[in-house]
Amino acid sequence: MNRRITDHINGTLVTACVMGTTIVFSSQTIGSGGCNGGGSSIEIHVETPCCGSVYDARDSDVLIRSVVWDDGSEFDQFIYASDVTEVEYEGSNNRIRVITAHESDVGDPGVFNIQDEDGDGSNISSEDRDSFADRILNAWNHDNINAYIHNRSRDRFSCIVEYEETIRDNSPLQDDIGELIVFEVSGNSWVKIEAIDEDGSVMGNAVTIGNYQHVYPDRIYTRKYSNTGTPLCSSFEVFAVGLDLSELGVSEARRFRFSSAEQANGNGNLKPSIRVVGVRTSTVPTAAMVFD
Repeated sequence: MNRRITDHINGTLVTACVMGTTIVFSSQTIGSGGCNGGGSSIEIHVETPCCGSVYDARDSDVLIRSVVWDDGSEFDQFIYASDVTEVEYEGSNNRIRVITAHESDVGDPGVFNIQDEDGDGSNISSEDRDSFADRILNAWNHDNINAYIHNRSRDRFSCIVEYEETIRDNSPLQDDIGELIVFEVSGNSWVKIEAIDEDGSVMGNAVTIGNYQHVYPDRIYTRKYSNTGTPLCSSFEVFAVGLDLSELGVSEARRFRFSSAEQANGNGNLKPSIRVVGVRTSTVPTAAMVFD
């Protein structure tokens, strides 16, 4: 049995076992997200067409180009969102918005509050939520990672994101190669991730992510915006972490639900401001995973 997955199971799952090339998991929620050795930084290379400095690009395009995992493997092919559905949010106005840096050429630049989508702005309607799904898609369907959901509410938020192709694990065992990169503004909020099948049912187990890392060789920043969308003088640092699909108890998936965590560990909070990118680590289906 692989030593890394043994340690992981002893710490959290305790009911998983390996039989040949098939992994059997019982469905449980685990807190994790520690590709790249769980250290303090993750190596992600970006291009900033506007500027020689990544910091100076906080108002503009920050285009993801490659990720290097802790074992030295480098991947430069990414998988982006192709559809967003089932946006759920019952909180206050001005607390959930989509932001794409205002000087971006890639994506739909601007600050878009959920309650404004139906043209009313006084409350959050079903039409607001449906149109907000398109706002999320416009922020997540390209390589500009300076585009994200900005969440300032402790009320539950969730959405289902379908990617442009199936995301496949490179190995049926847990390793340091992530198939998802979760970017989080400020790196201090927990997000729950679930793989979803075509019928809308959860596959495998949910994972709660919160152990974010600084991006290197250049840290990434994004501009702060007022409630009305005006650029402010200060900035947020954007953190990231890789997630191995094995942690979700699946070998492949195309649809995922991203939602506020039910509770946070340590100093984390429940207001995740996220952008999630898939990584093409494999084009061949891995060994089957069977669930209890």
